[in-house]
Amino acid sequence: MKIPKANYSCIAKYYDKVRPPPADAWISKIIEYGKINDDSKVLDIGCGTGRYPLRILTFKNAQICGLDVSADMLKSALAKDERKRVLWVLGDAQKLPFQANQFDCVYMTLVLHHIENRTALFQRVYYVLKTGGSFVVMTPSHSQIKRHVIRHFPGVTAIDLRRFPTIPSIKKTMIENGFRNVHSHVIRYDEGYISTNELLEKVRSKYISTLTLLSEERFKKGLKIFHERMRKYGDKIRRISEFNFVVGQK
Repeated sequence: MKIPKANYSCIAKYYDKVRPPPADAWISKIIEYGKINDDSKVLDIGCGTGRYPLRILTFKNAQICGLDVSADMLKSALAKDERKRVLWVLGDAQKLPFQANQFDCVYMTLVLHHIENRTALFQRVYYVLKTGGSFVVMTPSHSQIKRHVIRHFPGVTAIDLRRFPTIPSIKKTMIENGFRNVHSHVIRYDEGYISTNELLEKVRSKYISTLTLLSEERFKKGLKIFHERMRKYGDKIRRISEFNFVVGQK
């Protein structure tokens, strides 16, 4: 299946302005499921502008490597890493440029849907992990996608159901590529209220990559409909985020 590709060279220009910082709820689970300690060697695949590696370093003094296919996203990450604590690497997730048995933990946050050859990715992750190392994938399930507020934007849910793999398929691919003790957890986080106007501004700014895949004409038509549908929520809307963490060990 051909996966629509978002252009992160363009997205990098405004990414940090429209995306909320990683919630401690997600960071704590990556640390827990990845068994990250102060002496751990960790790889973030699809690190983007470095938000997750830099946040993890406020809790654990681990050795972290952040890999991304976009030079522009990495440029932003490097600028934020004033103490140069992270090794930033330009590279393809399906061809990880590392030797065998290098990392105690490999994790991905909302990245797997961008990967065309997931089998190749999982094989490479297994190769670079140390024996006993953990692979952590943070991603939404299809039912979570269908419940997200962005479902009110015409066409977005259909695109994301094509892009995002199901949780059972992720677990199956992990097992087929040698991972053991494969399990998944649903983590829910109450972000509190956001004003409807603020949410509309985020959508107008294309705060999720799916919106960048729409033609400009389709986006403008969808935005108008989304605006109308948001009226039923009044002045504010409660945001409760929910993701799955799929975990496997080498």
